[in-house]
Amino acid sequence: MQENNNNQGAGVNKLLLALAIVEAAVIVWLLVAMNSSKKEAEQLISQIEIGNMEKDSLSHEMSLLVDDYNQLKIDNDTINAQLEEQKAKVVELMENLRRTKASNRDSIKRYKAELETMRSIMRSFVVQIDSLNTKNIMLTEENTRLSGQLSSVKNENKKLSNAKDSLQGRVKEAEALKAVGMKLTALNDRDNETSRIIKAQKFRVTFTINENEMTKTGEKDVYLRLVKPNGEILKNENTGFFKYQGSDIAYSGKKTINYDGKAQPVTIYAISREVLSGGVYQADLFCDGRNIGSVSVKMN
Repeated sequence: MQENNNNQGAGVNKLLLALAIVEAAVIVWLLVAMNSSKKEAEQLISQIEIGNMEKDSLSHEMSLLVDDYNQLKIDNDTINAQLEEQKAKVVELMENLRRTKASNRDSIKRYKAELETMRSIMRSFVVQIDSLNTKNIMLTEENTRLSGQLSSVKNENKKLSNAKDSLQGRVKEAEALKAVGMKLTALNDRDNETSRIIKAQKFRVTFTINENEMTKTGEKDVYLRLVKPNGEILKNENTGFFKYQGSDIAYSGKKTINYDGKAQPVTIYAISREVLSGGVYQADLFCDGRNIGSVSVKMN
């Protein structure tokens, strides 16, 4: 009887020991599992923090790239349109990043690669724009240099033109005939000189055409315009008009001479068919389109 009790006690002890071992194993397993979960949680938290940092850094870099695009300006509509297109792509990538979870490492990694591609595109734009700006500067400098040369040539041509005009003016002046020793006299019906206008029937102008080897020789018409005190021109049935400075003007008398380059005395008459009044009468002589001399006389 006692032996049976001992056997039963030994069996209980073995069972209790087995239960204790199982309990200990369960506790160990729970401790290991809890410790593993804690580490996984810590790793997850760490990954999320790293992901957030990467997102913030990546977003900042994208923002800087947008600023870089805003600063790139060039006087070229095609390139400016391309810059705006690339900037829009960066802004779109920033928005996609904002909506991406920090734990999505694959997406963040892909956005990094896309950002690097966009940076490469930006660098190519910078090189292209720098090259264009350099060419523009060179073209501007060349244009300035050519403009300076053109201005210098124009100034030189203007000087030459002025010198030519001046020379031509001097040649024309040298070619111009002059009437020297002019004398205006009123004559009565007996061709005697008179100072009384009531007796004057005509006027006589005597003068000498100067010697001039520069002037073209041959027949030349010399015109006399006799201006009365009232400013009108003395005319008669034999007078007419001649060209002077592009206009037709009346003359009072005319003489055709055969000029040979030597000094030549000339006399021209202006016949009156009207009643004249006293005052100053002026005689103007014209030849080859120029006024070659003037003289006046006062009549009582």
